[in-house]
Amino acid sequence: MIKAVVFDLDHTLFDRHGTLKYLVPSLRKEFSVNEKMTDEEIGNLWCYADDSFVYSGWENIWGYLSDKGVFSVTPPFEDYCAFIYKYFACTAVSFPETVPMIEKLRSLGYKTALITNGYHELQYSKIKMLSLEEHFDEIIVSGDYDIFKPDRGIFDIMRKKLGFEPEEMVYVGDNPVNDIEGARSAGWKTMWMRSTGYWDSNIKRADREVDTVSEVIKAVQSMEE
Repeated sequence: MIKAVVFDLDHTLFDRHGTLKYLVPSLRKEFSVNEKMTDEEIGNLWCYADDSFVYSGWENIWGYLSDKGVFSVTPPFEDYCAFIYKYFACTAVSFPETVPMIEKLRSLGYKTALITNGYHELQYSKIKMLSLEEHFDEIIVSGDYDIFKPDRGIFDIMRKKLGFEPEEMVYVGDNPVNDIEGARSAGWKTMWMRSTGYWDSNIKRADREVDTVSEVIKAVQSMEE
């Protein structure tokens, strides 16, 4: 029986594509950007790069944007990273279904929680911007423990906080390694959010797969059957 549903944050509970597209004018403000490209073209390239390289590092995203001519003058990689930290700390576009979905789970008797990789200041700034904090029974930012997904240790900490057995918990996330393989190694059930469309063929598929947060409740209930 499932007793707790625990979520990843980035690419799972908020609209990362929408956030990137929203930040294109800020990208133009901070850097020398190709004036012949429209905001839509840049946003689409940025989203494609984020989907393709987010798991292999920001340097590959920065390099892709440079190769595609987004920058008139390519900024140093360190400056690109500083831009991401600056604007992701104050900008996040939510999925309108996220909070209603979490609250419906809670009304059905499930505990809800969050495990996100990253560091306290940046990740909590997103959580607060998205008004998510009050909707979780527990929140873990991995940097606070110096244990990062896919290390099963971070999942074990959450399990002990909530007080359930591993098989009574399901983890919902987009990253095949950090989220799905990590949770599985801790004995949890798993649900893959297909927000990036990327799957590592060397990894066993998740117990359930969904395309949007609105599908999570039905998928969780199907695990009870």
